[in-house]
Amino acid sequence: MKMFTMFVVTIAIAGHAAGTTAMESMSQAIKPHAPEGITAAFYACIDKANGGTIASAACLTDEEARQDKRLNVTYKALLGKLKPEEKKELIEAERAWLKFKESNGIFESSIYPNETIYNLEQSQDEIFALCARADALQKYLDVATER
Repeated sequence: MKMFTMFVVTIAIAGHAAGTTAMESMSQAIKPHAPEGITAAFYACIDKANGGTIASAACLTDEEARQDKRLNVTYKALLGKLKPEEKKELIEAERAWLKFKESNGIFESSIYPNETIYNLEQSQDEIFALCARADALQKYLDVATER
């Protein structure tokens, strides 16, 4: 993967810290690389943080909680719409996804240096993965609801 796709918040923070004046806000820099379900509250928070590491970390923590809740609510709603065999398949798929998410987190911890900026990047990666999974489950829920 190209390095450009790495943690856009990192780039925005570094740019603001270095005194760079960008025409776009931090949220505008993040949006093209973020999954669809990232909340407006996150983007507003990131813009308000204006490159501050602690404030950006708080934004990431809050968004992680929102995305985790969204994923769980959507998962439960989807389970309620599925036939017994489909439920079994979804449960197996979700367990596999959770195992992948954990393994990927371990890998990222091993490859990124133990520095604040990379910890933020890893947090964003985890949040984007949660969001992408919640987006996929929402798509499945929409299909299951329409049939």
